[in-house]
Amino acid sequence: MKKYISAGIILLSALALAGCKKSDSSSSTKPSLDGLAISQVSNYVAPGTTLTFKAGVGAITASDGTNPVVGLYWQVNSAQKDTTTLDVSKAAPEDLMYEYTADTLGSYVVYCYAFSGTDYYVSSAASSFRAIDSRTALTGISMARNITVKGTIWNARDISHATLGRSYRNSPILDDVLGKLFTWEEAMDACPEGWHLPTVAEFEASFADEDGIIHAGDLMADASFLESRMWEYWKDVQINNQFGFNALPIGYIDDMDSFNPYGQWGEYAMWWTADQSGDTAAYMYIFEDYPEVRIGQGDKKSLAMSVRCVKD
Repeated sequence: MKKYISAGIILLSALALAGCKKSDSSSSTKPSLDGLAISQVSNYVAPGTTLTFKAGVGAITASDGTNPVVGLYWQVNSAQKDTTTLDVSKAAPEDLMYEYTADTLGSYVVYCYAFSGTDYYVSSAASSFRAIDSRTALTGISMARNITVKGTIWNARDISHATLGRSYRNSPILDDVLGKLFTWEEAMDACPEGWHLPTVAEFEASFADEDGIIHAGDLMADASFLESRMWEYWKDVQINNQFGFNALPIGYIDDMDSFNPYGQWGEYAMWWTADQSGDTAAYMYIFEDYPEVRIGQGDKKSLAMSVRCVKD
């Protein structure tokens, strides 16, 4: 995973440290609380956005099998303890909620801790997000919205749609920056009137050389997202974006992957085509290590990826 999306690794490390705090380091038999959960929120928001977090306390248990009185407290980044709730078993639903407004640009981690005096090690959970300026988040791409290649008019950016598709990491602020991710059925309906989802043949007719090869570097933009370079490519790939296609490696969504459905940011750019057979459809993709654009087959319903449209 690339450095600019390594917040999850940092977050897991922080949680591990938080969960290991001991008020009495000499005790080896002190029981612990486990099972606290916290709702996840949009990974990217505009400054001034108020986010609501909910603590999941139904699975909290004590390692020694007892049933202690459990309370909660919240913390943001390295700030002092914030709202505290005592005896969550008697708490109203709103007492398990926490609101936070990110007034300035930057990264935030909201921590929730379950505690029971000093007799138990705490259980912790966290949710992270970043407040960004969407107007300046992406740099290094051409600003044209459409390009003409060998007489065919293409979108020059991955498209968004008002009602179809999903925002990257549940962050609508990125829809106009990175485009949305669509299942194949959604992709077939996502292009505006007068445009259509391209076929493999249309990709090849516009971008392939005389040997039938689409060179990945001809489509890739040497772009940066939040000041971190997006493509970390193999030495044989020469990025020149000669067509102004602005290919960005935002990866894809795989609903079959419950652990990390948003896969391969920084490594893959993928676009559905209109070619299909049964439960699968063809897609064009760039993988950072391959110097050429390749064709894959993906499940129409469980995969979501980017879309480009071609003018009729």
